[in-house]
Order: sequence, then structure tokens, then C-alpha cells
Amino acid sequence: MALGTLVGGLAGCAVYRRKPIDAMATGHALEARSLSDPRLGKFLAAMGHPAPPSRWGLETLTLVAVYERPTLRIANAELSVALANGLTARALPNPTLSLAPTYNSSNFIPSPWKVGPLVTFLITSYGARPARIAEARALLGAARAKVLVAAWQERSAVRGALLSLWYAAAALRAARQGAALADQAAHVTRQRYAAGMISAASDNLAVVTAEQQDFARALAERRVRLAKVALAGAIGMPSSALRGVAIDFDAFRDHPLPAHLEQLGATALATRPDVQEALANYAAAQDKLRFAIAGQYPSLSIGPGYNYDQGQNKYILGLSLPLPIFNQNQGPIAAARAGRERAAAQFDLTQQNALAQIDAAIADLRASFRTIAAARSALHAAAARVRYSRTAFAAGAIGRLRLIGAEQAAYFAQTDLLTARMEERTAIGRVENALYHPIFGASAS
Repeated sequence: MALGTLVGGLAGCAVYRRKPIDAMATGHALEARSLSDPRLGKFLAAMGHPAPPSRWGLETLTLVAVYERPTLRIANAELSVALANGLTARALPNPTLSLAPTYNSSNFIPSPWKVGPLVTFLITSYGARPARIAEARALLGAARAKVLVAAWQERSAVRGALLSLWYAAAALRAARQGAALADQAAHVTRQRYAAGMISAASDNLAVVTAEQQDFARALAERRVRLAKVALAGAIGMPSSALRGVAIDFDAFRDHPLPAHLEQLGATALATRPDVQEALANYAAAQDKLRFAIAGQYPSLSIGPGYNYDQGQNKYILGLSLPLPIFNQNQGPIAAARAGRERAAAQFDLTQQNALAQIDAAIADLRASFRTIAAARSALHAAAARVRYSRTAFAAGAIGRLRLIGAEQAAYFAQTDLLTARMEERTAIGRVENALYHPIFGASAS
């Protein structure tokens, strides 16, 4: 019967199958990735987005990163490991089957053989198994928090790359405008120099300025290309996947920010996934200490069995109990106490870092408000001067060069405002990261 039970148990065992990785094949597959992949389309449709969308924005590109990049798969694999460890903790110890046949060559009557099975059951010390289960449950909570952290990391990477592309594209448009104005100024200056109205130094200065603006435009074009490559990397795609793809920057439009940022910050100190992960790790350390303390009390082994002993039937009840004479599990207990202290310190550090990150992000955001207000005021004044200059030029009161100068001043004020807007949106992104709360592409709350 015991042999039948053993065979039946082995019949349900897992079977090992090799799953080799061909680096060459995976490399070719990586290079062939595309936003038009039907499997990606099904994933987007399952998440409530048209597949493929006409324009790719922050939310859809974040979903692409979640689908294509391995970061979240790694976190999910760690979650599966935690689930498996929980299954192990809840499992009862398997009994042990022992067989020790003995042959007595000096006694043949009625039989020289002594044989029989002995099945040993382990009864763990009181509290050990619940402590192990509780530790596994806490580690499972930490693994779930890691999944949320990984998801936010993907969103943060995509948002940063998309914001850099938004800024690079806007800076390129501004650089083209600046180069056109500088060329106009150089053309008028050249005409005046030819007519003997200005000096060669003034003409050279206008030419140098135009060349500098052309160089700035070339740099801006380079930044756009690099920003597209960075965005492709952020979503786990080759750079070729974004060729001819319409990118949606609507998430970065001006919109109201969430009200009560301080209240959101206070809530985030307790609800951020990294804080929850540290808290779960502390709970696991507590339960590990509980398990170590339960180990002071020895586990009991009970072994009922049967012996056919030289013609006689004998029934056995074996008991074994370790004697805690030389130690009472003090080493593991001390290590578990130290582990709990370390987990508590790690939780404090995580929460303090979260507070510092939240305070710095909100302070940066408020400072960016003042910067953007100053840039808007300067642009408003420059735009007023352009309007005045155009009116004066139409009336013949000023020349073409002074009008171009006013337009160039407005151009520089516009680039300052663009820089201020980029700093503001970068600060908003820092607030998102600090609060683990979506702001771009989300309604204010």
C-alpha cells in the first residue's frame, strides 16, 4: 500500500523541459518589432484603446513599454516566485518511508529475514508553520508592490522620453524661425553695407549671427533625431518603429494641476508602492523572527511501522525528539532580530527618501511657476514692441532692420518661455514620480 501511494505521488510530478534562448533569433525579432504588430494591437484593444491608434500618446506608448519591455515581466516573475514560496510554506511536510531489511544467517527457523516499512511523520513545533506562512504572505505583498514600482518606472521613462521629444520638436520650430530672422537681418545688412550705410564690422556681425542661428538649427535637428531614438528605446522598440508614426503631445498641454498637493504628499508617504514594499519586508522580518523563536522548541517525529521479524508480526511506534542541550536556536534568533532591525531601518530610510523627493518636487514645481510667469511677462512686452514696430515700419518711421530686431527680440523671449515650459513640465513629472499619481493626461482631482 505504501509503495502504491509512492508511485501515485510520483505520477503527478513535474517534468523538466529545456527552453533554450537563441540570442541571434531574439536579436532579429527585436529589430523587427513594430507598432503594427497584431499581438500588440490585441493588447491595446484589451486595455480599451483602438488598435492601432491614429496618434500615439503618453498612455498608449506606456502600454507599449509595458507589453514590450522586460522590466514588468521580471517583476511579475518575482511575484510568481513569491506565490510559489507561499505554496511551499503552506505545504505539509511529506512523510518519510524507511525500509531496512535484515538477514540473520544463524537463525533459519522460522525465517532469517527481518523486514518491514516505517513511515515517519514530522510534527513541527507550535507556531513554526503559521510563522512561515505569514512570512511568505508578507513577501508576496512586497512582490506585488514591486510590480507597481516597475509599472511606474515604465511610465516615468516613457514620459521623460516623450517630453524630451516634445521639447526638441518645439525647439526645432523655434530654431528655424530664428534662423530665418537672422538670414533676413543679414540680407538687409548686406544691402546697407553695399550702399555704404553701415560699416564692415556691422555687416560681419550680422553674417556671424546668421551662421550661429544656422548651427543652432542643425543642433536642434540632431536633438530631435536623438529624442526619437530615446523614445523608441523607452518603449522597447527599434528606432525604425517610429518612422512615419504620428506622435501625440496632448498630455503636455496646459491643464489644471491636482488640488491639495500637500495632502497628496502626506497620503503618498504611506501609500507609495516602494513604502508598501518596505513595510511588507518589515512584516516578513517580524514573521521570520517568530519562526526562529518557534525553532527553540524541537519538532517531533512520529514513525508508525510494521516489522516481519523472523516469522513474527511486530508493530512499531517510533518517536524522536531533538534535545535542546547545546543550543536553543539562539544563532538564528539573533540573526532574525538583526534582520528585523535592518528592515525597520530600511523602512525609515524609504519613507524619509520619499518625503525628501515629494518636498523637492513640489518646491521645484512652485519655483517653475515663477519662472514661467517671468518668461510670459517678457514675451508679452516683446510682442507689444513687435506690434509697435510693425505699425511704425508701415508708417515709414523705422527701417526694416529695426523691425527685424524687434522680431528677433520676441523670438528670444519665445525661446525663454519654451525653456520655462519645459522646466515646468519636468517639475510636474517629478511630482508624478514622487506622488505615484498621474498628472499628465489625467483630469485634475
